[in-house]
Amino acid sequence: MAFFRIKKIKGKEYAYVVENEWKRKGSRQKVKGYLGRAYRLDLKNNVDFLEFLKTENFQNYVESSEKNKIISDLIEWELYRFGADKNIFSINLNNKKIQKSNKDVVFLINDGFMCSFTLKNLLEFGIENDEQADGYRFARAFVEAGIKVPQEIFIGLFGKLYKNVE
Repeated sequence: MAFFRIKKIKGKEYAYVVENEWKRKGSRQKVKGYLGRAYRLDLKNNVDFLEFLKTENFQNYVESSEKNKIISDLIEWELYRFGADKNIFSINLNNKKIQKSNKDVVFLINDGFMCSFTLKNLLEFGIENDEQADGYRFARAFVEAGIKVPQEIFIGLFGKLYKNVE
C-alpha cells in the first residue's frame, strides 16, 4: 500500500509517494513518485463550508450540483481557509494541477497532502460496486488531500455517486 512521505533537503521539504518493499533484511521504502515541494499552510479563515458558499441549505446544494462541482467547491474552500495565495500558486482544477513557477507543489493541510496527485484521485474517483469499500476509499481520498468534508456533504455526495450508477 502506498503512502506519503516528506523528505527534508537543504532545509526545504519535498513530498513523495512511497511503498514498503520487503527484502531479506526487512522493509525498505521504494519511491513511487515525486509530488513536489511541500508548503505548510496555517488556518487563516475559519469559515464553515455552507458559509463559504453563502448558502444555508446543504441538501439543495448537493442535489443541484454535479459531483466534480462539489469536490471543486470543497477544494476551493480549503484553499481559502488556509490562505493559499493565488498570486503565488497556480491552482487549475480542470487540469488537476497545483503549481508554483510551473513546478508541482504540495500543501500540507489538515494532516493531508493537497497536490496534483490527490486532486486527480478525488476528481477521477470511480466506484467499484462495493458500497462499504467504496465509502472507505472515497473518505480516504478526502483525508489524503487534506479536505475536512462536512458529514452531510460527504453523505450526499457519496449517495450521488451511487445514484448515477443505477
